[in-house]
Amino acid sequence: AKKATAGTSWFNLPRTDLTPQLKRDLQLLKMRNVLDPHRHYKKDGGKMQAPEYSQVGTIIEGPTEFFTGRIENKQRKKTFVEEVLAGEQETGRFKKKYGELQGRKTSGKKAFYKAMKANRKVGGVKKGSG
Repeated sequence: AKKATAGTSWFNLPRTDLTPQLKRDLQLLKMRNVLDPHRHYKKDGGKMQAPEYSQVGTIIEGPTEFFTGRIENKQRKKTFVEEVLAGEQETGRFKKKYGELQGRKTSGKKAFYKAMKANRKVGGVKKGSG
């Protein structure tokens, strides 16, 4: 007995049609704290649940926002996910972060031992002799 709209008090907001694109966009919104390291959001526990009633629209900026809050036409994409991926290609922040994490995780383990063995083979300076 679910209604097709949220009712007149909610301006007849339609029931959410959960397409794969909308699902990806909602997941990205849930993980928005990863996108910008300088913004902090309230923690959102639990699984991602799509809103029961929602609508997707297009933001149209006013004439006063031409230079300040505007996205250039060549930077505009069809979906929110495409926009974020294009921004990542410009900055390379995720790739750099991944490299830092891998470097931190492998330090002192097998990679350290391999580097030490390679240093011995090349004829590196031995500790303790002097």
